[in-house]
Amino acid sequence: MTDREDDAGQPPVRPEVVQAIFSALTDMDPGKLAPLEAAGIGITPAEQRQADLLFAASIEASFDQRERFVRAMEVLIGGRTFPEPPGWAELFDGLSPEGASELRGLYDALPDPGRAEYDRRYGRPGEI
Repeated sequence: MTDREDDAGQPPVRPEVVQAIFSALTDMDPGKLAPLEAAGIGITPAEQRQADLLFAASIEASFDQRERFVRAMEVLIGGRTFPEPPGWAELFDGLSPEGASELRGLYDALPDPGRAEYDRRYGRPGEI
């Protein structure tokens, strides 16, 4: 067994190949694999499997983050109606202590202006 093979006698997974496959999947652009083909670099089943798993994990993470953002907005809006689209300050006005506490756990799901307003009113989580 050479030092370029793993325990099963298979060549090691090349991170740059996994990244190229992942990028092609993410961008839905198989042309991103052209440099590998041009260089005569083949894709092993293990590299394809690892890229597929990475892609699936990234999709799951984006769904989770979207759900967290939706929940944060539900907390901020709290059943209220606004005659005009509210600004971040207006969304935080009247937020209950329970709502502020829940937003603390959803802090990373807020966009930058929402995090800035949270920081201004309650301090940045982890710093207080």
